[in-house]
Amino acid sequence: MAKDNRKLLGKRFSCACGKEHVVPTEHLYYGDDSYKLLKRVLEEIAPDKSILVIADKRTHDAAGRDVMAALHNFNVSLYIIEDTDGESPAADDITKNRILAEAPEAEVYIAVGSGVINDLVKWVAFLREKPYITVPTAASMNGYASANVAATIDGLKVLFHADACKSAHVHPQVLMDAPYTLTASGLGDVLAKSVSSADWKMNQYLFGEYYCQFSVDLLKDLEPIYLNNPTKIEKKDPEAIQALFEALFYSSIAMTITGTSSPASGGEHLISHTLDMLANRDHKTHDLHGRQVGVASILMAALYERVMAIEKPEFHDPPASIDYAFWGSLSNVVGKEYGKKKVKFKKAVECLSRQQNWLDLREKINPGLVPPKKLKNCLTLADGAHRYSDIMDHGQPLQREKFLKVVLNANQMRERFTILDLALLLGILPDELDELVTNWVC
Repeated sequence: MAKDNRKLLGKRFSCACGKEHVVPTEHLYYGDDSYKLLKRVLEEIAPDKSILVIADKRTHDAAGRDVMAALHNFNVSLYIIEDTDGESPAADDITKNRILAEAPEAEVYIAVGSGVINDLVKWVAFLREKPYITVPTAASMNGYASANVAATIDGLKVLFHADACKSAHVHPQVLMDAPYTLTASGLGDVLAKSVSSADWKMNQYLFGEYYCQFSVDLLKDLEPIYLNNPTKIEKKDPEAIQALFEALFYSSIAMTITGTSSPASGGEHLISHTLDMLANRDHKTHDLHGRQVGVASILMAALYERVMAIEKPEFHDPPASIDYAFWGSLSNVVGKEYGKKKVKFKKAVECLSRQQNWLDLREKINPGLVPPKKLKNCLTLADGAHRYSDIMDHGQPLQREKFLKVVLNANQMRERFTILDLALLLGILPDELDELVTNWVC
């Protein structure tokens, strides 16, 4: 499947979903010669033009020096994003503005790094209306070929459209040498697909929203390599690491061709975003995105399992407003998002109160779900985060009380309807949350 997927790069094609898909990323080079091939791409898109390589001090050590050496015959400059208060750079408006003010302008930008660096360079290149290329340094997240930027603006975790990279150049040894916690984080991120796809399918059924089965199936043949053999990830088996990276990469392609993050982001991502937002609000550090997402994915799969077992639903009124005490200074921006969701609450209850509709929804959702036991087993055997206490909150294990509050309030931060909202309408949240957490993420 990975070989067939590569044929999609740089192509435009009609899909059964009714859309014409465009894949703006033209190349994925995965191999020991990937940096040499970087020269070929630049000769095509930027002959004799200025090039700016952007990295932080860690990613510069991991790959930046080799990239600069490979491009010694080009008009290339280097910009290192400095740490802030001893912490690695963040994908936020403050850092973006600093880059715009300090970094020299160029005709092509090259991001050397993983999630934060990729988002920042994508953002800056988009604002300067220039193409960018990515040089991944870890199989840690699913945004490498995405046209979206995940960033924090005025304290709110947001997702907005930019331009996807022109090409990706991956040296396998760099991925193998990356801190294992980053690789395990990537596994947690990609495992979200089963629950995020279910959320997306649910939105199609309830609200008639756009859905694309082709994009959901992009990872179909890659999944078993890491899902059924998680110890290969932990042992850094080359085939497993490549499968993991390509799953993350084509997950980002799925988001790009559909114009939405829905193929790879649902309720589990809202939990991770909420943890990030609270940390930023309180000027504290948070854990890696994929580690948070992996734990949340297990719990969301357990919620789906519980919800799909209901034969005849009984609905409860959702909270009239957000939890102001929980959100504090973020209440204004979060409240606006929650206000948009109230219409969806009403429509969902109207639809699913009809018994046949409930049965139809279960029939559509159940086949694509991965049991929580399988997700839990995968992350456990891969030595990834699989318990809420594995998540670091300002350098300390996340406390149960805070995790419970995050799960109960995470749905308020986005208009998107997820399993968190359906479980809330059914009374499973908050009534059964404590038991579910004990059974699945302790």
